[in-house]
Amino acid sequence: MRMLISLGFLFLSILFAGSVEVPTVWAKDLQVTLANEVAGIESGMDLLPTDKGTLYDDGSLSQVENPGVYSDFRNDSKPGKTLFSARKKINSDKKYFNAGFITPDIAPVGSIVQLYDNKMGSTGPDLIYVDIGKRQGIEKGDRFTIYMLDRYIYHPVLKGEGLFDKTGEYTRTKGFPDKNFLANPGKPIGHRVLILGVVEIVEPGDDVSTAKVLKAYDSIEVGHKLMPYKKFEDLTAAFSQMDKFIEGYIVASKEDIIALKDDDVVYIDKGWDDDVRPGDHFEVYSLPEYVEDNWYKGLLPKKRPLVYSVLGEIKVIDTQKKTATAIIVKSQPNMEVGNQIRLKSSNHSG
Repeated sequence: MRMLISLGFLFLSILFAGSVEVPTVWAKDLQVTLANEVAGIESGMDLLPTDKGTLYDDGSLSQVENPGVYSDFRNDSKPGKTLFSARKKINSDKKYFNAGFITPDIAPVGSIVQLYDNKMGSTGPDLIYVDIGKRQGIEKGDRFTIYMLDRYIYHPVLKGEGLFDKTGEYTRTKGFPDKNFLANPGKPIGHRVLILGVVEIVEPGDDVSTAKVLKAYDSIEVGHKLMPYKKFEDLTAAFSQMDKFIEGYIVASKEDIIALKDDDVVYIDKGWDDDVRPGDHFEVYSLPEYVEDNWYKGLLPKKRPLVYSVLGEIKVIDTQKKTATAIIVKSQPNMEVGNQIRLKSSNHSG
């Protein structure tokens, strides 16, 4: 009996289900439904701005500006400009700091006597040992610039006053022939100083101290010299334009580059004593001469100037007493060491 009752209920359920009509879902109806529901917007929700998701110049994705939620949002009006400018400034400061200079005299305050684990060279951040300590007034935290003296620079155009002016220190420039004994190498300018890095004293001793390499622009080795650390400051806008007329020459480049180009570091034969200041812009030019040979040997050959040609522009970033360091901001393919320079007027903002 119970089995008959169960079968009856099952039969009635099937009949009821068949009597209910299930609506057919069409593709068009599904498309409309998804279009209306994909946003899922409800009352009380905060809408995210659509104009803040922007790619930066370096390819990274910016976050949506929502103060109080994220701490690293960028509020600049031009997305990517701040980050790109900051990186450009870091690279610029690095180039300026290790640009080096030319000076006839420099006295080191100490030198590197040993590297950690007796290494041959270091690019940091390693410990090194220097031959200065408490007896020289050194304290923990003191910083020093590491440098080395590169080759002695002679003027590529102007001749020296005497036949034996520092001829013993003459070294051949890359791409140029060897000096013969009687040839005057040119007016002595000074040693090219290469900046290699920065160290900080971590454990001062009486005469020898332990230091840590903070920055390394090149391999740091035993024997490299120390000078007091001076943080580079861009002073190119600190001096007002003065009425002055300055002419000189490019006497060397940082790496003895023959064909100069934009952003290369060069050195000129005018400095602080000649009223050259950081930020001064110099026009680089050449004035070729036509040499007219005379058939009679007793007469000197005549030189006739040809067409004046502008080859580029340099900006002074640092000055010494008689020389200055500059960056090339404009250049032509034929710009080279030995080209003449002259100060451009109205190049300061002050």
